Amino acid sequence: MITYVALTRGINVGGHKKVPMVVLKEILIKVGFDEVRTYIQSENIVFQSLRE
Repeated sequence: MITYVALTRGINVGGHKKVPMVVLKEILIKVGFDEVRTYIQSENIVFQSLRE
């Protein structure tokens, strides 16, 4: 299993159309990633996948 880190800086800037980290985590799980972890509202995500 490969571990990935996504630094999605800037997706919750300005207060408009915010993406809650819980929702982002659910989306990543739904598309097939494993062990998805988000860090508070830092917009950083760690997840694993069998795919390269």
